[in-house]
Amino acid sequence: MSLARTILWLSRPLRPAHSLCRAQFMERKAQKPPSPPAMENGTRSWEERPPADPVATVTEGAAKIVFPSANEVFYNPVQEFNRDLTCAVITEFARIHLGAKGIQMTAVKVPGEKDSEKIAVDLSDQEEETAGKNENLAPGDWPRTAAVGEICEEGLRVLEGLAASGLRSIRFALEVPGLQSVVANDASARAVELMHRNVELNGVAHLVQPNQADARMLMYQ
Repeated sequence: MSLARTILWLSRPLRPAHSLCRAQFMERKAQKPPSPPAMENGTRSWEERPPADPVATVTEGAAKIVFPSANEVFYNPVQEFNRDLTCAVITEFARIHLGAKGIQMTAVKVPGEKDSEKIAVDLSDQEEETAGKNENLAPGDWPRTAAVGEICEEGLRVLEGLAASGLRSIRFALEVPGLQSVVANDASARAVELMHRNVELNGVAHLVQPNQADARMLMYQ
């Protein structure tokens, strides 16, 4: 058999296989997802983004916060009583601290108490008597007061070194009167981003300042 006939004889069985491979290649190419649209004005008109993380919403005290539902480190429900107690202790400390400066605290709700069992911290008998006499004073002579949610220039400055979602600091701003400022600090960038979101959600940006730093270095400063 000549060389030409040998090559022709060998190529015959390969032709169907070659055609089959080519057909499969064209089929896969047709099923390939389309490429992203062309650039328009320097930006793509469509961009694939990962789905947003699901979030959980928690209401505690006067605060409402959101945090990633897949990461429970941002909220510990067992510590709710601890946070209630912290708000109550700081409220009493603020009353004593501001009282020495002649600043009276308005009636406040006891932290952690339900609306159905609302109890207010009222002025003492002596303060009530003084308040009655103040009705005849000029507005400039009225005693200074401190209210929840308002900045008190001579009030307390609070630092929460490990704030996570910022829940405790936000509760301070919404439940404790007589505050000058609250710094909610955490070393985690993700935690600080979450704090910014929760601060805006509760409308306390004028009192609570999220901060990212090592708590030890921040306290040294």
